[in-house]
Amino acid sequence: MPPVRLLAISGSLRAASLNSALLRAVVALAPSNVCVELYTGLGNLPLFNPDLEITDSPAVAGFYARLIEADGVIIASPEYAHGVTGVMKNALDWMVGCEAFVNKPVALLNASPRATLAQASLKETLTVMSAQVVETASITLPIIGSNLDESGIAAHPSISKSIRAMLRNFHTEIVNLQNQQTHTLYGIKNCDTVKKARTWLDQNGISYRFHDFRTDGLTPELLQHFVDHSDWTKLLNRSSTSWRQLSAEQQSDLTQEKAMQLMLTIPTLIKRPVLDIGNKLIIGYTAKDGGYAASLPGAGAAKTENKHTELL
Repeated sequence: MPPVRLLAISGSLRAASLNSALLRAVVALAPSNVCVELYTGLGNLPLFNPDLEITDSPAVAGFYARLIEADGVIIASPEYAHGVTGVMKNALDWMVGCEAFVNKPVALLNASPRATLAQASLKETLTVMSAQVVETASITLPIIGSNLDESGIAAHPSISKSIRAMLRNFHTEIVNLQNQQTHTLYGIKNCDTVKKARTWLDQNGISYRFHDFRTDGLTPELLQHFVDHSDWTKLLNRSSTSWRQLSAEQQSDLTQEKAMQLMLTIPTLIKRPVLDIGNKLIIGYTAKDGGYAASLPGAGAAKTENKHTELL
């Protein structure tokens, strides 16, 4: 099995940054089944401009590519004025409108036990971006005030032990996620078509998470993920009751941008259900021709009890 690839990002540009030293120690302590790459291009990213595309900037495009290639991300960022550093937030802002962090396992390292507000804010931002923050790999270490450099951190008995445990936990979680190949079904719980889709998945032993638009919400990032991986004209359900209730003005002159705004405001306009199987989206469901059988050829091979997870 190839090693798990991790991208480590420091939220500080200081040459003597404790967070950067911590991440360099992580690189040094990584076992043979984990490859940690320290990203050093944060300072080269231009200020976020929503009028620009990721491909408009080589630095941003490179950052995006590194994230996509990584199996997981480790972030260590200091707290400035009770908040996340500007360079860290700027980097995340560039990735908000794409799939770089969607379902990406992330470990948050904290070099200062006093810095709790920035960590909470960073976790909230990543959660909104649909990243999977791995709690067992997110740790706080007493680096500040220790006068330890990267070599000292790597050699410190208790700190190095915590880092090694973090890497083991992160590796285990990433491998488990890869092996589970858990799908996500998006829809509304009381929708008849969604009920039929869930029944099919349950009967065929397909593990999945269910995301209810009404209780779990629909973020712009999630909708953008849908549009990036499907045809928005198929995603918009013009046969729905919600569509018929729109005004003539709302229904006319549709563009992708206008359609996305309508779906974001009225999630019931989205054709249900949407099944995300990782490499593609399946929009809608029909029991004809075996349901999802054509897209999930391994379904039913093992009639084990399905253990799907409600997203609360």
